[in-house]
Amino acid sequence: MVSKKRKITPDEEAEDEAYYVSVKDMPFDILRQRIAQSTGAERRAARKELLLKMGAKPEKRSCVNYRQLMEEKKAAKRAAITDYRNERFKKTTLERQLGKHTKSKKSKKRARKLGKRPSAAAGSK
Repeated sequence: MVSKKRKITPDEEAEDEAYYVSVKDMPFDILRQRIAQSTGAERRAARKELLLKMGAKPEKRSCVNYRQLMEEKKAAKRAAITDYRNERFKKTTLERQLGKHTKSKKSKKRARKLGKRPSAAAGSK
């Protein structure tokens, strides 16, 4: 007994394809659902995010006058320096409160000399 090959109808073929989902496209599908649920400005922002994730070029930055840009950079640099100075001041005041700043200059110099030549200093005494 010879069995005949069963012909697949286009309807059955379409049903089989409907179950296959690409794992790579899942994040994009989730973003699309979020876009569909949101409204107004949120929708525009979500659309931009989706396009960027899919590989679109990001939006160009707005033009800034060169002098204004340099002033902003200088101000940021000054702010960073003052923050650093404030942090350093806080650190030294904390050390003073804890008693770590009590050593005199002479004792520090002696400690350095002893650290460099421990054998010579030990032999002379």
